[in-house]
Amino acid sequence: MWWGRDASVPTALDVWDVDAQVPDRAKLAKALLDAGHEALASRGVSVPLPHTLRLPNDWRDQADVAVEVDLKTRCAAAAGLTLVNERLQFQWDRGQPLPPQPTSVVFESADDDAFLRLFAAAARGSLDVGTRRELESGSAEELARAEVDFYLASPGDRSWWRTAATTDGTLVGVAIPSATPTNRNVGFLAVLPEHRGRGYVDALLAFITRFHAEEGAPRITATTDAVNAPMAAAFRRAGYRCTETRVDLEAP
Repeated sequence: MWWGRDASVPTALDVWDVDAQVPDRAKLAKALLDAGHEALASRGVSVPLPHTLRLPNDWRDQADVAVEVDLKTRCAAAAGLTLVNERLQFQWDRGQPLPPQPTSVVFESADDDAFLRLFAAAARGSLDVGTRRELESGSAEELARAEVDFYLASPGDRSWWRTAATTDGTLVGVAIPSATPTNRNVGFLAVLPEHRGRGYVDALLAFITRFHAEEGAPRITATTDAVNAPMAAAFRRAGYRCTETRVDLEAP
């Protein structure tokens, strides 16, 4: 089953399963994708569409789950979904202690042009897998435009966006509280390259967490790439727990 925000244009492969008792499961899994792609392509949909495997955090230690991930990763690659990225899903729940109020960083509103510049600057040296892939074929400015457009279209309010600067006015990063259709969300945060490694990530995450919590959010969700160990560590310091692992399968 494919999923989309409206009834006419699917944007992702949502459900893709083969009964565990079926002989030659890999052959049937690939055939299901091929049949679906053929049907979608006949309606003018660009295929293949991305798919996400939602997994327990210890999935590598569960033999049956590991086998399933291997099967689907191989079948997806054969169908054109050759890019694989493992991501960690984090969640902060009401009742958890709030991270300390940032005192070394000042948060201010700004216009879209300012955020475009900050997004482009923050892309340099990013550990984010998607950002690195985009920069292989496009410019930081193009990436920034796409990111700003994405967050403008998200359920979160534009008035929530903030730049982050030291008390002497030096810009150090950007913090965008956002939302999904079901939860408040960390959205986007980044420290500019020349200011990384100084603890500003904790201040930016604290701002976003406190912003949502003070508006009564029962939970706050967030994701980061498994390879982005510094961001994962920041989430844990701020009281977020890792609720699941996701493996994203995409076409180049």
